[in-house]
Formats: sequence, C-alpha cells, structure tokens
Amino acid sequence: MPRVVKESEYAVKRNEILDVAQKLVYTTGYEQMSIQDILDELKISKGAFYHYFDSKQALLDGLVDRMLDEAELVMRPIVDAQNLPALEKLRRYFDASGRWKTSRKAFMLDLLRVWYTDSNAIVRIKQEAAAFRRIAPLLAEIIRQGIAEGVFTTGYPEQIVSVLLGLSQG
Repeated sequence: MPRVVKESEYAVKRNEILDVAQKLVYTTGYEQMSIQDILDELKISKGAFYHYFDSKQALLDGLVDRMLDEAELVMRPIVDAQNLPALEKLRRYFDASGRWKTSRKAFMLDLLRVWYTDSNAIVRIKQEAAAFRRIAPLLAEIIRQGIAEGVFTTGYPEQIVSVLLGLSQG
C-alpha cells in the first residue's frame, strides 16, 4: 500500500530540513556542509532526507526558492497596487528591501562574513540567477508602467531591470 503523506506535515518537515541547511550554509558554507550534517542535526535517516530532496543540489534549489518566495511576498503587493504610480512603486521596492535588511542587521553582518567566501560562491550565483528569473519580471512591470506614464524613457526596460537588481542585490 502506498504511503499517504499529509501536505501540512510534509511542508513542516521540509522546512525543518531547509532551516538546518540554511543555518549550516551561513555558518560553515555550502561546500563544507554535508547531508550527514543535516541528518545529525535533525536526527533523521538518509531515507527521510531523500524523501524531501533528491540531492544536495535539490536542497540548494529549495533554499533559493524559499528566499525568493519571501521576496515575492513583499514585492507582489507593491507591483499590483493599482493606485500607485511607477515612481512610488520603485521607491517602495527599494524601501522594502532596505527595511528587510536593516531589520536583520546583526544577522546580515554575520551572513556577509560567510556569504562572500569561496565556499558559498555557488549559492550566491544560484540565488542571483534565480532572482533575475523571478524578481526581474516584477520590476519590469514597474518600468513598463513608468514608460506608459511618461516618467521613464527607455527602449530597454529589461536592461534597466538588470541594473536595478544589481543595485538591490549589492
């Protein structure tokens, strides 16, 4: 008989694994982190881990997706606000990004010490590439709205979005 999985229980356990992986990435680095480290921390079996993630790479993809889900939760209401002009949306985007970072100042400073080490290069690259795929379309909506409103003049909205994302990620 096939195993029945409750969605809510599945999500809770998957998030527990992601929480531990995130902590390990921040403290030891992605390259140094092993699946065994996660198993030891959570006291779960390899089979349990592989029920949620096919590989260490799939785990990394899950971490990046989770970070971008949080970013989209902040961005989407700004982009969708019908009553806001494009310049106000852009200002709110940068304000929200700045507030998120400053509300976690101590954490962000600790993270930066590890984030820019060679052992986390792959995490940074994947996160930046995924951000461009998921966040760029949201910013592009704001830029196109600004063009329609006559406050932005560019024939290259996607390139402008690349510059804006580079600024916000840096």
